[in-house]
Amino acid sequence: MMSRLAYVCVVLLLAVPVTSQDRTADHDARIKEADAALRRMQWDDALRAYKAANALLDKKSPRALIGMARAYQGLKAHKTATESCADAIKYTADDKALEASARNLRGLSLFALAEKADDKRLKEAEQEFRTVLTLTTALPIAHYNLGLVLMKQTRDQEGLAELRTFLDKAGAAPEAAAAKRFMDNPRRAREPFAPEFSVTTMEGEHLALEDLAGKVVLIDFWATWCTPCLAATPGLAKLQRKFKDEPFVILGISADRDRNAWKSFILENRLLWHHVFDDRRTIQRAFGIDVYPTYLLLDHEGIVRYTRTGWNPSVDGEIESQTKKLLKNAAAANK
Repeated sequence: MMSRLAYVCVVLLLAVPVTSQDRTADHDARIKEADAALRRMQWDDALRAYKAANALLDKKSPRALIGMARAYQGLKAHKTATESCADAIKYTADDKALEASARNLRGLSLFALAEKADDKRLKEAEQEFRTVLTLTTALPIAHYNLGLVLMKQTRDQEGLAELRTFLDKAGAAPEAAAAKRFMDNPRRAREPFAPEFSVTTMEGEHLALEDLAGKVVLIDFWATWCTPCLAATPGLAKLQRKFKDEPFVILGISADRDRNAWKSFILENRLLWHHVFDDRRTIQRAFGIDVYPTYLLLDHEGIVRYTRTGWNPSVDGEIESQTKKLLKNAAAANK
């Protein structure tokens, strides 16, 4: 009889239910884990952790849903991000800060999805940013985002006013320099201009985007551990030789971690163009690159006119054809 009672007691001890307090603690731990993955740009890991956190609160956690939206944006899944934000808004209750964050993120994804100045998603994005500004004064970035949306719709004067307000309220923000560039040239909100950058090449030469004005620029995001990248190098070398007397520049941005392996490969294979060791992913993050190889062609104004991920033998011909076209346009613009 005693052994039977002992057995029953053990079962009862193991069957202690999980309390809401335990769920909340687990939820917060998952959120912390997901936030860390997000900072490392590990989008899939972050998404899994946010989803797990959301499940712990019956899929009604605004913090987890907002985090999921940020991860989806990192994965460029902007349509899914807007849906996640819409779900988050349902559960923010009276927390205006969380609602503002969700609406700001939703506006960003709507902006990313819009293709033309009259795209209805721009109107939706505009409304989201305007709503953010009614909810809180703690997100001056919404003025910046609203300014870009208005400029994208060719409403430049309204956009300029919002960017001025942004600078007045958050002049030291990281986006301040970009805001000034948009104010100087509102076309930047409508055209895919390359982000401003400056690098130091393998030869010790300082090179900034402004130094490349008037030239056609091929940016090759690559690494020595990337087999397709290595297969592409003969084609790039041929391209360099073909256009060596033209206003044409190749800029190789390497994702390598081993500087010696990177440098040795370049020297051994006589890759005679500008090379940058971007082990901290600074330039890659600025361009949103996470696939190798990725090729970008910038025209003489610094606008991204061609993007290609991956490599096969036909890519060489594509890049050459696009380069010829952009060089022709550059020559016409300089007449």
